[in-house]
Amino acid sequence: MPNEIFKITSAGSVDDGKSTVLARLLLDTGSIYDDQYNKNFDPNRIADLLDGLESELEQGITIDVAHRFFDSKTRRYQIADSPGHEQYTRNMATACAGSDALLLVVDATAGLKPQTKLHLDIALRLGIRDVIFAINKIDLVGFSKKTFDQIAKSISTLLEERETTFGPINHQSVPLSGLKGQNVVRPSSKLSWFIGPTLMEALDGIERRPRASDSAKLIVQYVQRIPGGGRRYLGSLRDGVLEVGQNLFVNGQQMQVEQLLNNGVPCERAEPGSSISVVINRELDVAVGDLLSAENFKSHDQFEVDLIWLHTEKGVKGRKYILKSASSISSASITKISRIDIETNKKDAQSPSILTNEIQRCNLSLTGSLPLQAFDTYSELGRFVLVEPQSGQTVAVGTVNYHLNRSENLTEHQFAVTPALHEQLTGVSGKVFWFTGLSGSGKSTLANKFSQELHAKGVPHFVLDGDNLRLGINRDLGFTEEDRSENIRRTAEIASLMADAGLVVSVALISPYQRDRQMAREIIGAGRFQEIYVATPLEECEKRDPKGLYKKARSGEIPNFTGVSSPYERPDGRAIEVLDFEELVRKIG
Repeated sequence: MPNEIFKITSAGSVDDGKSTVLARLLLDTGSIYDDQYNKNFDPNRIADLLDGLESELEQGITIDVAHRFFDSKTRRYQIADSPGHEQYTRNMATACAGSDALLLVVDATAGLKPQTKLHLDIALRLGIRDVIFAINKIDLVGFSKKTFDQIAKSISTLLEERETTFGPINHQSVPLSGLKGQNVVRPSSKLSWFIGPTLMEALDGIERRPRASDSAKLIVQYVQRIPGGGRRYLGSLRDGVLEVGQNLFVNGQQMQVEQLLNNGVPCERAEPGSSISVVINRELDVAVGDLLSAENFKSHDQFEVDLIWLHTEKGVKGRKYILKSASSISSASITKISRIDIETNKKDAQSPSILTNEIQRCNLSLTGSLPLQAFDTYSELGRFVLVEPQSGQTVAVGTVNYHLNRSENLTEHQFAVTPALHEQLTGVSGKVFWFTGLSGSGKSTLANKFSQELHAKGVPHFVLDGDNLRLGINRDLGFTEEDRSENIRRTAEIASLMADAGLVVSVALISPYQRDRQMAREIIGAGRFQEIYVATPLEECEKRDPKGLYKKARSGEIPNFTGVSSPYERPDGRAIEVLDFEELVRKIG
């Protein structure tokens, strides 16, 4: 039995019988233990053998992604059983990453459904080019050859359309009955008209595709100091072969392999997949996550990508996420979102946000440069995930289309008069006090009193007020979640420049979302950012209602109003909480 495991993602629209097909596949290959079912087991409910969560059993659907193993006569399989229900499409996308093939179950009584097509598109975008269509429930259409041929033809037509975008797709359509076990592992006399393989034979017939690149690539997973001096760089050899004396590149710098160890044993040559350590002939700043490669991959900081959004909270332009790829990690933000026409794979309009399960074409801007490559050229370096910094949850999977040259010819100019010299001139250290709270909480009032106090002491300062900004530089923005985020990003950039000039800056913005305030903190710099939470209760704010906004919001005249129809997220423990000016002065000194 080969040691290498062939990985498959299973998918299908809800009620198409995917769990039943997989359960039959496991059952008939002897991959389900006897203690998982007893003599009272109902053969008409074999899908229950797979659904491990109590909520799955109650609802009759698959929710989580489960990984199952089974063996054929030729190899071992790992199959990721992904959910079929639309609200769990994100789980299916996660399962596809790294799989060799897709098993897509289709109900013979219904044919291709929109969710089936979406699952196919997700798999194709994540690099899968081998697809088996299991035409299930063929017994419910009387084992009809005509019905099967019609579905198989619609599948071929669909794939011909997709091949114009994704290139050649290898596929096989197989009629079967997961419930009865016909043509799953063993052929059936009721399908004598079908001259193709069983499902098991079709799986065995898929050949593992060669990697797109045969050049050596090692991603550093651990840096080991050598007694007496020097370092070893440990990791798994992703592609190609590596030999002693071979030239490699890291961050644009060339070096040579001086020593090579495979599983701790010195060697002259290592094969793909080997766990190796490398000693190089130069003292270079190589860190965990860096890419050592036989090719000199250039790094860039802006890319056009396709994102499959997985999180329940929508993605918004300007917000900070953590990008994790095979090459490294960087902070990233979405700078542009464009809807994709699934049929043509072309952009058709811009969008302010990206919602759960949507596939959108986006521009990403990174804080650092990474050697990401076009997914079609180097899938290993062209696939990534986005992670929400606070929760650590994966919010999207994506593939790189190409790098953008937006900042390739831009160089940050270093002026002779630095922020430190500006601070010597003004006599104070640049700092930003960020006042946040509900409308009517007193943010602008406190910022105004604070300004008067600073003026009396001769402290150079400035106030950036939300309403004033919206009458000028931010007048094009509304009050949607997306526009609020952009409002805060622009304001934070301005405040940062003012702090560079040696000013004390007060910002008075509702800024209702914690992640946006964190974005502002990162733009300005944690060391010179102080959040002030004006904690006036909602009831008191409504009583004051100096602009009559709450009354309008309650009557429905103002949509997306914080505290009424839009949420306010209380600051975390880093914020100073105040109710009046005296408390502010006391707490900030």
